[in-house]
Amino acid sequence: MKARASEAASKEALRSYCEQHGWRVAFFEGITGAPRTGIIDAIMFRVSRKNPDVLDLRLVQLKGGKAGISGAEIARLKKAVGIVSPNWLIAEFDGETLHFLPNEPE
Repeated sequence: MKARASEAASKEALRSYCEQHGWRVAFFEGITGAPRTGIIDAIMFRVSRKNPDVLDLRLVQLKGGKAGISGAEIARLKKAVGIVSPNWLIAEFDGETLHFLPNEPE
């Protein structure tokens, strides 16, 4: 119970920070709200202030309560940054159906 409260407080703190500083945040969690098991708990993103065609992105490992961060976790997070696989997609809604170009995301 204490862990869930700590997690909820951590998410709210990150959400609030993002709102105050011009970031958007998306959390990776299951349908029940439980966190994923991977190293990335959330992403923070915004359109770059210098170039509107550039996305500024942060991969986030969210910690709360008395949970500390280990060197192995930092290494995993740094590795995740190096293997992010961005791609492009156009989504067009014709009033009835959502179409994707070049193809539907998996």
